[in-house]
Amino acid sequence: MTGFISSLTEPGQSGGLSRRAWIVVMLLAVIAHFPGLFSIPAMDRDEARYAQASRQMMETGDFVDIRFQDDPRHVKPSGIYWLQVITTQPFGGETAPIGAHRLPSFFGSLIAVALTAWLGARLFSPSVGLVAGIVMGLGLAMQIEARTAKTDAALLAAGMFAQVALAMLMLKVQEAKPKFWGWPAVLWAGTGAAIAIKGPIIFMVTALTLIGFVALKRDLKLLLKIRPLPGLLLACAIFLPWLIAINIQTDWGFFQEAVGHALFGKVGVADDSHGGPFGYHTLLMPVTLWPASALLGLAGLAAWARRGEAAVQFLLVWILPSWLVFELIQTKLPHYVSPMFPAIAILIGLGLVNAKALLSGWKQWTLFGVIAALAIVVGALVGLVPWIGQIEFGEPVSLASKVTAVMGALAVISLVWLAFKPDLTRLLAVSVASASVYVVAFGVAIPGVHKLWPSYNAARIAETFTGCETLNVATAGYREPSNVFNFSTDVLLGRDGAETAAFLLAHPQCGLAVVDQSEQAAFEAGLEGAGVRQLAALEGYNAVKGRDLTLRFYTLENSALQAPAQ
Repeated sequence: MTGFISSLTEPGQSGGLSRRAWIVVMLLAVIAHFPGLFSIPAMDRDEARYAQASRQMMETGDFVDIRFQDDPRHVKPSGIYWLQVITTQPFGGETAPIGAHRLPSFFGSLIAVALTAWLGARLFSPSVGLVAGIVMGLGLAMQIEARTAKTDAALLAAGMFAQVALAMLMLKVQEAKPKFWGWPAVLWAGTGAAIAIKGPIIFMVTALTLIGFVALKRDLKLLLKIRPLPGLLLACAIFLPWLIAINIQTDWGFFQEAVGHALFGKVGVADDSHGGPFGYHTLLMPVTLWPASALLGLAGLAAWARRGEAAVQFLLVWILPSWLVFELIQTKLPHYVSPMFPAIAILIGLGLVNAKALLSGWKQWTLFGVIAALAIVVGALVGLVPWIGQIEFGEPVSLASKVTAVMGALAVISLVWLAFKPDLTRLLAVSVASASVYVVAFGVAIPGVHKLWPSYNAARIAETFTGCETLNVATAGYREPSNVFNFSTDVLLGRDGAETAAFLLAHPQCGLAVVDQSEQAAFEAGLEGAGVRQLAALEGYNAVKGRDLTLRFYTLENSALQAPAQ
C-alpha cells in the first residue's frame, strides 16, 4: 500500500500529476458525481425552469429567446441552455430525461476537478495537486451542483480556465508582454464563456484576483501580461452576438431584467427569500467542503506559514476579496462561493502535504482539532439524511437509507482516523468512504424518498390513465415548475381551484385536474355543478414551500379518461 501511495505522488513526464494519480483523482470524481444523475427527478425550482426552457428551445426552434411556458426567462444568458440542448440530443432532444440536461453540470464539475489538480501540481507539487483534486471531487457542495441542471458547475469550469490562465501569467510566464495566443487567450476565452453562461460573476472574481495580486506586488506592469485589448475583443466575440440579438428581439427587455433584477437586485435585498447574515458562507464551510473541511485548519496554517510566497499570495487574493463580496451582498446561497473552492482545495493540499511541520505545537493542534471536529459532526448528519427524511414523511426506512447511514458511519470513523494523523493514506480512506455515501445516497436512497417528488410521481400516475392519447392537464394548489417538465409545456399551473375547474370544463373529453387539498373547496365551487370522477390520489411534500400535499386526480364524469383497473 505504501508503494502505491508513493507512486501517486511521483511527478509525471511533464512534471505534473502522474498517469496513476490522474486516474485516481478522476475516477473518484466520476464515482462521486454520477450516481443519481438520471435517477433523481427534476428539482424545484431553478433546475426545472432551466431544463424546461432548454426543452422549449428545441420544441420551438427559437434558440435566442428564453422562455418558461409563455413567460420570458430573462435572468441568465443563453450559454447553459445551449449546452443542455447539445447534451440532450443523444437522449431524444425535447423528450430527453432530466439527467441529459444535467450533463453540462456533470462535465463542468469534472473539468473543475481536473484543472484544480493540474494547477495545484504546477504551483507546488504533484502531491498538492493530487490532494486538491480529491478535495474538489469529494466536496459536498460540488455533489449538489454536479447533479443540478443549472449554471453553477458549468460556470465554475469556464471560470477555472480563466483563473488557471491568470495564475500561470502572474506566476510562471516570464515575458512582460506574452503572445496573445497562449495563456492570455485562455484567460479571455474562459471569461467570455463564463459571461455567456451566467453573466459577469467570474469576471468579478478574476478582476479582484488580478487587482489584489498587482496591489500586493506593487507592479502595474503585470497588467500587460493579460493582453487586455485583444482579450476584451475575444471575450466580447464570444458573448456579445447573442446578447445583441436577444436585446433587439425583446426591445432591451432582457438587459433590464437580467441586470436590474437578476444581478443588482440581489445586492441590496435578499432575492426570493434567499438571505443570510454576514458570515453565512464562512459558517457553512464545514458543510460545503465536507469531508475535506476537516483539513481547513491545515489550509489556514499553511497559508500563514507561507504567506510570503507568490503562489500562496495569489491563492489568498483569489479567495478573500470575492469571499468578502459574497458575504456583503444580501442574497446568499451556498454555491455562490464555489468559484473560490479550487483555491481553498489547493491550500488544503499544501497543508496536508506539510501537516507534520505545521502541527508543531498545541495551538496549531487545537485549531486543527476544533475544525476537524465540526466536519466529523457534519459527517454524522450527512449519512442520516435519507433515513431522517423517510421517518419525517412517515415512509418505511428503505434498505438504501440504512446502507447510506452505515456508509456515513464509516466516513465518520475514517475522518476521526484522519484527524489523529492527517496524511495522504488516511485522506484516501476518507475519500473512498465519502464516495460510497454519495453513491448510495444520491443513486438510490434520495430518489427513493417517495414524497419528495410529487410532480414526478403525479406524471407517472397520469401515464397509467387510458382513453386519451393526449391529456389536457391543470394543477391547483401545487404550481411548482417541475409540473411543466414532468407533464408537458402546455400544462396549466392554475392560480387557484376556480381557474383549474374552468380549465377542466373547457376540456370535457381529455381534461385532467390535479388538485391539492388546499384548493379543493375552490375547485368544487368552480365546477358549477358539473360531475367529476376521482381517478387517483397522491401524498407528497412541497419542498420549496415546506408543506404536505394531498393531490387528487379528477376528470369530468363523462370524459374518455379512465383509471387502470385495480
